[in-house]
Amino acid sequence: MITYLHLPIMAISFFILLATWRFWFCINRMGFTKEVGRRAPWMLQGDVIASILALMPFLLALVDWVDLALPHQSSPTASYMAVFVSVGCLLGWMFIVHQSGERFAGHWAGTRESALRTVAALRIIDAAELAYALEVARQHEARHGSGRVLKVESREERK
Repeated sequence: MITYLHLPIMAISFFILLATWRFWFCINRMGFTKEVGRRAPWMLQGDVIASILALMPFLLALVDWVDLALPHQSSPTASYMAVFVSVGCLLGWMFIVHQSGERFAGHWAGTRESALRTVAALRIIDAAELAYALEVARQHEARHGSGRVLKVESREERK
């Protein structure tokens, strides 16, 4: 009876994977995959790790249902242990993407909107960082004198 607990866990994992795939599909379809990967590599890496954790309940259910003995095990994995590890994988997924906000929507329109919001937010953050860097450079010039001019004399030497 415990093996039937895999079914709701697998359903939750399926919808998690579907939402993650939709988000990155929309980013790719808009042509911003490289830009998002460059500006926020932690987002892509975190989603890959979270997707692997969401795939694990499927593999654990397969191992449990087929009574497969994994390497270095004398007997097949116990059903309650497979369910426990599956729930742990889902909790790990939740821990990884707990700050994703509304990035993962339940429908295509929300997913497209969240993809656009993600790209816009990354561009706004870059613009704010650039404005701050320019302001710091301007303050540095004002403190240390902007009237400094270095004169360089060039000489030509022939052999």
